[in-house]
Amino acid sequence: MRKPGVLFLALLIVCSAAPAFATGATWSFKLGEEIKWLRLANSGDVIAAGDSSIVCLDPDTGQQKWKRDDLQGISSYQAEEVEGTPFLIVSKNSAGSTKISVVNVQSGQNEWATDKIKGATIGIFPIYAKDMVLIFTSRSSGEARTKPGMYAFRLSSGEALWDAEFADRVDLHMAEKHGRFIQHYDLSGHMDPVTEGDAIYFTYAGVHKYDLTSGKLLWGVPFDVTEGKLKRANAQALINGDIVYSSSKGQLRAIDKNSGEVKWTSADYGAGIAEMVIKGNVTYGRMGGEFFDDKDRQWKLKTPLGVAAISTVNGQMIWKYDDAHDGITNMVFVDNDKTILISDGKNVIGLDTTAEGKVKEAYKLKIEFKQFTSAAQKAMKVGRFALGGVGGGLKGLSQDKKNEDRPVAIYHAEKGFAVIRGRQNIVAFDPAERKIVWATSFAPPGVSNFEMIAMTAVFALSYANSTFVAANTYAGTFTNSAANNARMSSLLNYSNMLSKRYSATKVTDFAAYMLTTVEEGKEKGPGIVGVNMETGETIAQILLKQKDPDYVVDMVTGRLFDRRKDTIEAYSIR
Repeated sequence: MRKPGVLFLALLIVCSAAPAFATGATWSFKLGEEIKWLRLANSGDVIAAGDSSIVCLDPDTGQQKWKRDDLQGISSYQAEEVEGTPFLIVSKNSAGSTKISVVNVQSGQNEWATDKIKGATIGIFPIYAKDMVLIFTSRSSGEARTKPGMYAFRLSSGEALWDAEFADRVDLHMAEKHGRFIQHYDLSGHMDPVTEGDAIYFTYAGVHKYDLTSGKLLWGVPFDVTEGKLKRANAQALINGDIVYSSSKGQLRAIDKNSGEVKWTSADYGAGIAEMVIKGNVTYGRMGGEFFDDKDRQWKLKTPLGVAAISTVNGQMIWKYDDAHDGITNMVFVDNDKTILISDGKNVIGLDTTAEGKVKEAYKLKIEFKQFTSAAQKAMKVGRFALGGVGGGLKGLSQDKKNEDRPVAIYHAEKGFAVIRGRQNIVAFDPAERKIVWATSFAPPGVSNFEMIAMTAVFALSYANSTFVAANTYAGTFTNSAANNARMSSLLNYSNMLSKRYSATKVTDFAAYMLTTVEEGKEKGPGIVGVNMETGETIAQILLKQKDPDYVVDMVTGRLFDRRKDTIEAYSIR
């Protein structure tokens, strides 16, 4: 493997005319009233709602598949799709109780409904292997701390299984899709529970283990997990043998999963540990990162930044790397190289996993994530760069710290590259050759709520990338269970449809879609640019023609659905 030496920058700015992209909507649909929210179902169908109804549209034609006039005044946070199933769970709160309607997205008909739930819905968790869905509630939607109610139903039939009250009070966070004037708090700031057999583990107020068959608390280890108003600053629980591992407020804990006895508690590493990975006898925890503050409604960088390697046996530190600066991505393990790949605000870094005491950097290559505007960008609507090495990377012309774009996530591309994403920058890194393959940068558009839109796109791509690689593993053991017992043909048909839909990603280019400023003829404004994640090439662009865009992208088919007052328009962006 080539060692990094003196790297020379070979910067090629492509200044030719922009490729000819298809323009114009492929279809348009008018609801007849203002559209309050827009959603893309896992099936690819388009779901939208006004004050008086919810509709589902065929993504190919824009034709209305169904309309529910009885589901009125439903906010976005009151409609949650159960992934891996055709179910859209719609909750409507009134007079201290909640009515749940489980709508089949394919037919628009209720699969089942119940009015036995008290309080406001704050979390919905399907457990496929058990044909079960757990619904958590609070006494009111405006409650920021509560002892949640827990309701278990048969997912396929709606049969009530059990209900209970959670053992401890839980801090809630503002809902992702809360109303403009009414604040709604839910469990979106916490990681989802983890199941194993008949047990489920929650990390909402420490670690609590419940029996799924009865709803009985088996044991609880309460401790503070709330990192101010930061969302998802702790990692999801990990189960390894007889131990369940958790993180909270910079500390890791190992708890005996049978008795609830705390085996060890690590040192305080001073930052939220939002990612844990266990390899052999070592637990690796990523320290710090970008987290959403639901009080200030913006993303904040939590420091210190780095990686800690901790013994799974006694919780003692093996080594700690805290020399990351101005940002940090998730960890990518390059096993054949015995390294952990991360990126901070200026460097791609490979950490030697064989180290003890003082960690060793296997390599450190400089890049700088900063917003960039160039002559090429003006000529092409976007700027694309091919780098033979890194001597300055994406160094911006502005020195304003507020304009810096920090790295947020790393994902794998099919050619073995590690694709590093910021809000507006993308860099492809080859771990084998230890070099930058390509890099692109996009100017941020002047639109409100841009930071939230951009970060949402980054995490959506992370999710889509997992789906792309796994070729649809949503349904898991639940699909097999349903098939063996012939519970519901609709579930099986839906699972087959999803398999076909996501297998299509194997023969299409995997793309990222960036919100930026684009030009079409004499028109200029906010728009979407598609980038091939294998090559870095621009594959499409759409001018949205509005200052406050509201859109969803189907990364499987390369379609964009744009909401404009009472109208939805569809565009091809591949």
